[in-house]
Amino acid sequence: MPLKYLDDDIVDLRKPDGSTWQYYWGDAVEVLGEADGAFKVKMHGLKGVVDEGLISNKTKLRATGLLRLSMVDVQQGDGLIFDTPKGRVVFIDGGENQLFARHAAARYSGTSAADPLVVDAVIVTHGDGDHFMGLTEFQKSETHTEKRKRIFMTARRVYHNGLAKRPGSLNGADRPDVAMFGQTKTKDGRPYCVELADDPRDLPDSELNKYFAQWKATLVAWSQRLKSSVNETLQVRRLDQHATDAFDFLADEGIAVDLLGPITEPVGGKTALPFLADPPDDAGLMNGVKPVSGSKSWSASHTINGHSITFRLRYGNVRFLFTGDMNEESMRRMREALPGAALRSEILKTPHHGSADFSYPFLQEVNAVVSLISSGDESEAKEYIHPRATLMAALGRASRTVPAVIFCTELAAFFKTRGYVPDPAAPGRTFFAFERTNFGIAHVRTDGKRVLAFTHSGKQGMNEAYRFTVSPSGEAVFDPKVVKRSAPKLP
Repeated sequence: MPLKYLDDDIVDLRKPDGSTWQYYWGDAVEVLGEADGAFKVKMHGLKGVVDEGLISNKTKLRATGLLRLSMVDVQQGDGLIFDTPKGRVVFIDGGENQLFARHAAARYSGTSAADPLVVDAVIVTHGDGDHFMGLTEFQKSETHTEKRKRIFMTARRVYHNGLAKRPGSLNGADRPDVAMFGQTKTKDGRPYCVELADDPRDLPDSELNKYFAQWKATLVAWSQRLKSSVNETLQVRRLDQHATDAFDFLADEGIAVDLLGPITEPVGGKTALPFLADPPDDAGLMNGVKPVSGSKSWSASHTINGHSITFRLRYGNVRFLFTGDMNEESMRRMREALPGAALRSEILKTPHHGSADFSYPFLQEVNAVVSLISSGDESEAKEYIHPRATLMAALGRASRTVPAVIFCTELAAFFKTRGYVPDPAAPGRTFFAFERTNFGIAHVRTDGKRVLAFTHSGKQGMNEAYRFTVSPSGEAVFDPKVVKRSAPKLP
């Protein structure tokens, strides 16, 4: 029988062993038969059957799939997955550790070297390790001792912003920030990077820091697998505001993408990106006051963050804005360079994990209904107080509706107390332990009009979910009920 898709927000599946698992609006289902008030079904993923059991025969079904977005909890970092109605897969970043690959292995079970997951596009918004080093973990997972944690993947397209980090030292000394991305030229007193990399594989290893060298090796492996598995050639491409055809592969599904950044400029006959400065440590940024950066302390970190690939994706009436790690200066420069560009979006991927370095007028123009923040507890070395209190307040003030939704992966995670346990690093000693039993993943699903935004909880069967509709003019109307468990009951 042809596949159908769940048309209720949350659906309980009773498995053959009597346990219950939940599936959600838009999940693919094969109905095998009906008896005693229940449908006998098989649940399908991209690679085939993933579950089976009974669902209520009152469950509503639909003939077409949905656009589905998941913001994966990768602790400190970004990692998002898009599944399109026709089954295309897009990764936006991939975190820094193994968590993104672990989630993908569970989500796309059944892959092999001969039949890998072929991701239609991997978008590395910028070259900070917490956005792309997790993608190198996919190769490592292939030999994991636990089969459920293995995934074989490759990609058709890899998009990036063109800034490739050099080694941290130069001639035995710390490399200056303005030399971190290769050659520079000065224009109007500001240094510009004029050595943008179209394909990191073309750069010698000596010109790459250790993370980019690993990333280069991953691209080589993906290229070989794509050729051997589906006989295609991997496209690695630098994007800027002029690359308007980069997302044409989604057009046949009615998905349109407006590419907004990074914004390049011609300098000395070359395509260039300007260096950005350290911002003032000032809560006044929230007021939209243009900061004065008199010292002009050019920062490699703020430069690579600010020039993140930024784009708005539209499906029907629903718009998603992806901002990478944009900061106040890059947001302000974008509005100056592209004053006619439309930013208004129902779903906002909040910039830079909820950093205090943001433009409030930019958030006002976006006027989001749902804001997603990717941040997480990890270690003292990666503690940046994300999300910042001023940012959370700004998102609330800039929201389009009441209610509005702000989901944060860190806040949606759940920890269970384990008490005192043996310390594996110090025999004979104990420490007070917690176990992360629920990662703070946030989901958004839409058919172009109706939207379901939800997270899970540490309690079986409990979700925080919100449903609203979006009109052609952008009016968002919430269902008055906060959905915790709307599954049709099994007999």
